[in-house]
Amino acid sequence: MSVRADVETIRNIPIFSECEAAHLQLLAFSAVRESFEAGRTLLVQGEAGKAAYLILNGRVEISTTETGPMGEAGPGALLGEVAMIGGSSCSITVTAAEAVSTARIDRDLFLRVAQEFPEFGTAVMRKLARKLETSVQDLDGVRQLLQKARSFRSL
Repeated sequence: MSVRADVETIRNIPIFSECEAAHLQLLAFSAVRESFEAGRTLLVQGEAGKAAYLILNGRVEISTTETGPMGEAGPGALLGEVAMIGGSSCSITVTAAEAVSTARIDRDLFLRVAQEFPEFGTAVMRKLARKLETSVQDLDGVRQLLQKARSFRSL
């Protein structure tokens, strides 16, 4: 895949949708291409988020220790970005379901681009803030439904 194609793939990821093409080119050009055979693990739940993986080809399985299998992801999916950006631990485990090729965006690379181009960092943080706000609203809706629900004791 060319850098230009990678830039378009990255631009389609919501947190990068408002970023300038030049900044995305830096990410795409500097990302490390990495391949995984079926069964190899890309991210492990609970481990430090040192990188995010953009799936270029192939399919991965997503799971957690609490719920088991959660689903699959394929080309165009970015996984581990929140842990990578926040320097927190991964909330999911990602395993190659088949041969997978990725573009690995290391935390140091992301932070360097954000530091050298504050408008890039601001655009990403603005999108993450909106995503968080939407999640909080969704959770509040669930909370309200639970409050209105009848108790199991009354059944």
